[in-house]
Amino acid sequence: MSGPVPVSSRAAVSGPAPARGPGRTGRAPRWGSCGRAAVTLAAVLLLAACQPTVRLQTPPLPEVPLEAHPIVPVVPSAEAGRVVFERNCAFCHGTAGRGDGPAARGLRAPRKNPFTDTMRLLGIRVRGEDLPSRPANFTNLVQMRLNSPAAMYETVTLGRPHTAMPAFGPDPAYGANDGLPDRRDGTKRFLPDADRWHVVFYEWTFATSPQQIARGQALYQARPFDLEVAGAGRGPVTCAGCHGPNGDGRGGRLSGLMARTRWGWMLGRGPGIFTDRDFMVKRKPTELFAGITDRHPFVRIPGRPQVPAYKRLLREDELWALVDYLWTFVYRYAPPAAGAP
Repeated sequence: MSGPVPVSSRAAVSGPAPARGPGRTGRAPRWGSCGRAAVTLAAVLLLAACQPTVRLQTPPLPEVPLEAHPIVPVVPSAEAGRVVFERNCAFCHGTAGRGDGPAARGLRAPRKNPFTDTMRLLGIRVRGEDLPSRPANFTNLVQMRLNSPAAMYETVTLGRPHTAMPAFGPDPAYGANDGLPDRRDGTKRFLPDADRWHVVFYEWTFATSPQQIARGQALYQARPFDLEVAGAGRGPVTCAGCHGPNGDGRGGRLSGLMARTRWGWMLGRGPGIFTDRDFMVKRKPTELFAGITDRHPFVRIPGRPQVPAYKRLLREDELWALVDYLWTFVYRYAPPAAGAP
C-alpha cells in the first residue's frame, strides 16, 4: 500500500532545490560594503599610478619690509594741507573750519539711498527726501577728540554716503558723490594720496592752537616728575627722558632701558613711538589721553605703586596740551591761516 509521503521524505527524494539565478524570482548575490570599498580603492590606486609625475617647486615668498607699503606715504604738512583745503574744502567748511562756508546752508544730501536704488532696478523711479547736510566743524573739540586721522582720511577719500560730503579719492563709496568733476576727456579727477593726508592734518590744526602746542612742548621736554621707574629706581623723569626728544624712543636718559623691556621700542614702532605714523594715525586723542593717565606699567608715584603716575601729577588741561603736542611728531605743525579757536 502506498500512503502519503512525509514532507521530509519528499525533500530527500527530490534532492536539493536548484539555485535561483538573477532572471528568476530570487535575488542576485550582493557585494558587501567592504568589497565595494576595496574595488574603489583599487581603482583610485590604478588611476593614480597612470598619472604623470609633476614636481611643483614653489619659490619662497620675498620678505617685504613694513616700510615698503606704509599707510601714510609722506610726512603730512599742515602748510601743504592749507593749500588743498582752501582750494577744495573751504567753500563748504569755511576758512576757519567751523562748517560755515558760503555753500554750507544750501547743501543737500543726494536724493538716493538703498530703497531708491532697489526700486530703480525694478524700473520704478523714486526720489529720496531732500535732506539738509551740514559740513563738519573742525573746531568742535569733542568731535575731534573722538576721531582719528585715519577715520578722517577715509571720509576724505571715500566720501560720507548719503550726505553732501563728496569723495576726493578715485573710488567713492556707495551713496557718495565725486568731489571733483571729470576731465574733458572723461577721465576721473581726484586728489593724490599725499594731498589727502596733508589736508587731514591741516583740519587737525583747527582743534588746537600755537599756545597749546607750546605748553605741551614744555611739559614733554622739560617738566621733571619725581617717579619710581621699574629697572631704574627713583628720580626725576621727563617724557623726553623715555620717549626721546624727537618722540622716536631714542636719545633720552631712559630710552635704552625702554628698548630692553619693550620690543616695539627697539624696533622704533608701536605704542610710545610717536614718530610711527602708521600707528599714530589710527589712534584717537582720547586714546592717547587715557594712555598717559592709566597705562604706564613702568612708572609709579613713590609709595603709591597702584596709582598711575600722571593721573595725579598733571591737570586735565595739561594732559590735553601734552596730547596736542604729541601729534607734532606725526606731522609738521603750522597754525591755520584763519586763526585757531
